[in-house]
Amino acid sequence: MWRFIVGLLATVGALTLIAIGGTAAFVASGPFAAKPLAQPIVLSIDLRTVPPESKSSGLGGLFGGSRDIVETMQLLWQAADDPRVIGLFVDVGDESAGLARVQELRQAIAHFRGKGKFAVGFAESLGSGGTHFADYYLASSLEQIWLQPSGGFAVAGIAVQTPFIKTGLDKIGVQIEGGKRYEYKSAPDTFLETGYTGPARQNLQQLLESLYSQFVSDVARERHIEPAKLRQLVDSVPFDSEKARQENLVDKIGYRSDALDEVGARAKSRDLVSLSEYAADESRPKPHGEVVALVRVSGAITSGAGGDSPLDDDVVASADDVVDALDQAVRAKAVRAIVLRIDSPGGTYPAADAIADAVGRARSAGKPVIVSMGDVAASGGYLAAIRGDVIVAQPTTITASIGVFSIWPVASDLLASLGVKVDRLSIGTNAGMYSPFQAPTPAQSAAVSRELDTIYAEFTRQVGEARKLDGARLDAAARGRVLSGADAKKAGLIDELGGLQLALNIAKAKAGIDESRQVEIHRFPAESERWQKVLERVLRLTGVDASGPTIRAPREVRETLARFGIAARPGNVRLPPLPPLWH
Repeated sequence: MWRFIVGLLATVGALTLIAIGGTAAFVASGPFAAKPLAQPIVLSIDLRTVPPESKSSGLGGLFGGSRDIVETMQLLWQAADDPRVIGLFVDVGDESAGLARVQELRQAIAHFRGKGKFAVGFAESLGSGGTHFADYYLASSLEQIWLQPSGGFAVAGIAVQTPFIKTGLDKIGVQIEGGKRYEYKSAPDTFLETGYTGPARQNLQQLLESLYSQFVSDVARERHIEPAKLRQLVDSVPFDSEKARQENLVDKIGYRSDALDEVGARAKSRDLVSLSEYAADESRPKPHGEVVALVRVSGAITSGAGGDSPLDDDVVASADDVVDALDQAVRAKAVRAIVLRIDSPGGTYPAADAIADAVGRARSAGKPVIVSMGDVAASGGYLAAIRGDVIVAQPTTITASIGVFSIWPVASDLLASLGVKVDRLSIGTNAGMYSPFQAPTPAQSAAVSRELDTIYAEFTRQVGEARKLDGARLDAAARGRVLSGADAKKAGLIDELGGLQLALNIAKAKAGIDESRQVEIHRFPAESERWQKVLERVLRLTGVDASGPTIRAPREVRETLARFGIAARPGNVRLPPLPPLWH
């Protein structure tokens, strides 16, 4: 009965989404379709929330309510080349955004301004969180920064805070078993240690210094402030908006309406065009030319074909899905090169290794693969990248972490204190060796240790061969160290510093495409296939097998699906085709 209720609710939800989608399509193509944009155009973009690496699988993501960083970047590139667009108005305020995405936006804004167009930004306040500088780092790329009088300036630097819970776990009778390779692999330390270890502290401090030095260098150059003076100002925050203006940290003090008056005076009109309105405008310049495939690895890398949740594909990167996307791009005759975009903290070693193998096979088939790293491409995220022709990372990309760990909790003492007895039966000496109810034997702990040694040795072997690093240089970059993109380049772990645009330019060169020619970016899998997978996961909750030899769905369900153009027949459930994002 419970499964029936869950399946019924899932079916109703899926059909509701599809119905809304049909309505949205009607509105977009019918009498409510977007009208031609008034000219000249001042583009408005709200970056109080910086676009994520991957579009959400929620309702907004399905029907265009959200836009990922790649699509946002491409719209800004198109606007830069659009003679109708004369300026940009930016709402600033995301203090915790990933710095690599911020650098992508900074580069796009610099390109936009380089075309002779203005860029004005407004912020209610800057840096009020006190542990990050993303909002001001982004704002500093603009021609003019407006700050609200009551907001103030509190950009205090960058901080990392880690809770260590080992003592608390000890008190309640929970032990953490397993281990790590090696001393700089700090990810499991929150469970294994009572504070930062010496190597972890040294490594993380080096990372923070690298990120902060980039911030100081870039902002000092753009705001015409001496680096030492900028550091001094940051160390003296918080202070009011007027002092920020006097120190040339911002340009104007006023409210958002005042900033819009400034934009209106420049454009001879106060009307703004939102990024969504611009995206819907068919008159904007779109690239036409050779095809470059874009394949994403976004989120923790897992084995298999994705989780049970129908909406988890924006937080989990299924190795099966990524490998299939790479294979599709290889088979597509129109595709001249592949850009593999990675934003992942890692995952299981076999899953990341499977992606690395698929990258190698794509290159062997004659398709160049250029890796573009996002906010983070570490551990398994870095392993997935190593066989690319060229690896490109932003200077602030968090990468490397060449190491491995395996931990699990054992709650036998906690259960005993509660009077809970766990009995067991088993066959095989090591059956249940990762049990949360019983600590491993010394022999089992030794076996786990050997497994960690084996994986670490294989991981470093692959990195050494792919990156052509000798033993000493590899060891100096490995052992679990986390590096910024800038430091990773010095260590020989990446090839170039830059963003998606640089990766695309390299892909063109590797594919023999003239640098003056435009390219079309085609996502693999296509957006329609992505939502096909979401629907299939929803249908599985209803007992409908969308991938097996038969589909056992009630006639009423099949007829309802058919009204929305979805065929539910043996071995085939297909969404109506959606247009590709860019052509």
